[in-house]
Amino acid sequence: MSKIMATVTELPSVDNDAPKKAPPKEAVLLADQAAEMIRSLISEGALGPGDRVNELELSQKLGISRGPVREAVRRLASTGLLEQEPNSGSRVISPDRDFIWELFTVRESLESLAARLAAERMTDEERKELTDVLAYHETLMAENQSPAYSHGGTDWDFHLLILKGSRNKLVWRICGNDLRDLFSLLRAQHGIHSEDRAGRALQEHRWIVEAITAGNADLATLLMAQHIRASRDNLLSAMPGTWPLGTESKADH
Repeated sequence: MSKIMATVTELPSVDNDAPKKAPPKEAVLLADQAAEMIRSLISEGALGPGDRVNELELSQKLGISRGPVREAVRRLASTGLLEQEPNSGSRVISPDRDFIWELFTVRESLESLAARLAAERMTDEERKELTDVLAYHETLMAENQSPAYSHGGTDWDFHLLILKGSRNKLVWRICGNDLRDLFSLLRAQHGIHSEDRAGRALQEHRWIVEAITAGNADLATLLMAQHIRASRDNLLSAMPGTWPLGTESKADH
């Protein structure tokens, strides 16, 4: 017993006046806030491919320590949106054409499945919401006197409703969460800005909604696949370089 007491008395005393660490829950909430700010900067085009993420500046804007900002950066790096470099901090990724092709190949497969499932599973209320969102997009484009979908993703709202309507948790997790930030980056940098493509995209959305509303799963699948491929081709055509080897030219669509 005496040995145990001697050991205890040798332990360093606790300074009750020392600043206490933030509770884990509070730290998580602050990291969420920092991550959301980084996402907003990217979706608005303020941060683009290759741009450095200034952790100190972000922490000052949010009025928090750099710890939660570092955690936010770590999270976004794990999703592929940011890349961390030794002794250089972190940067927004710069997707090349091959990466974009692979990304849209995955998106085409999963969103086509989502459209099929939505046609089979969406309620009447959800289908009406999808129709209302499309009407809102038309009004917004007319009011802005712009052929383009705005930064921030009104186009993406349409796709999210279909992903949710599929009621497939895995498809939602991959497209609605894991890949969402990457598509936000691409949309901000290479969005639908030509009048021809914007008009066609809106019409493609109408056809998809009509197929889902009619419960035609096969047609909804086909139309969504064609829509995603057209979006991919529009994006790649705006980037310098050649088309990835073994792929079709946009002229084939």
